[in-house]
Amino acid sequence: MKNGIHFLTFAIIIGMFSLNTAPASIVTDGLVSYWPFDRVHIISKTATDVWGDNNGTIIGNPKVVPGQVGEALEFDGAGDFVNLTTLGDFGGQFGTSSFEAWIKTTNKKDWMTLINTRGMECPNWGIELNGVNRRNRFEIMEGTLHHYIGIGSPGGCGGAGSGGSVGIFDGEWHHIVYTNDYTVHEGGGNGKRIVYIDGVSRSASNHGFGGKNRAFSPFTAPVHLGARKFPGKSQGYFTGMIDEVRFYNRPLTADEVIQNFESTEPYNIAPKGKLSTVWGALKTKL
Repeated sequence: MKNGIHFLTFAIIIGMFSLNTAPASIVTDGLVSYWPFDRVHIISKTATDVWGDNNGTIIGNPKVVPGQVGEALEFDGAGDFVNLTTLGDFGGQFGTSSFEAWIKTTNKKDWMTLINTRGMECPNWGIELNGVNRRNRFEIMEGTLHHYIGIGSPGGCGGAGSGGSVGIFDGEWHHIVYTNDYTVHEGGGNGKRIVYIDGVSRSASNHGFGGKNRAFSPFTAPVHLGARKFPGKSQGYFTGMIDEVRFYNRPLTADEVIQNFESTEPYNIAPKGKLSTVWGALKTKL
């Protein structure tokens, strides 16, 4: 009898420690926020951040549809996007970070934004599709992906961008990961940006910058998924589906990118805050 109770106790304790962990196939080291966009994690106009504290606000009427993993949001290109908040102090860590999402679209003609934040000051950052910003004038470039990053200092905003043609506009699901790995020092800094598509490095850019007191700092404007948001104005709406959006506070390695690319497990872990409830039930039974 005692052996049975001990076994039950051990099993429940192991289960308790698993409550706040994502499936083993998903990289969780450095994970900051995770929006799976499954119907169960969408309450009214709120997209739950199942890992962190950055619940998103859904703008417009994107539909919940079958996704690459579980379910996804489908954006109509005419006003749908998700406000993911300023992500707390995450912007200050953005020099070493990763953004990840699955997307599905056939629109390779109209300029679209996948992800963006741009306040009155740096940092600004994002991924644009089918277009690029050249001296505050958007130029349509069909079938392309461009990524950019801005780094602030007391004297202004400096940054870099790059990209090119990609075959992701075929109506199939594609996995995108954008990593930053920067070192900032007194006289400037340097770093590397990599975009992976379907587990393969497709755009790697080294970037050095000068200027005193350069630094990454918390975002001054919310991060928007599916639109480029300026003060008082939205544009560049995404047309298609987006799924499994995640931020990490470090650059994922090539092997970790593959690991997430190959994962097919939907997020189905019990909500946070249930540990004390389970422990209370356990003590009652004992």
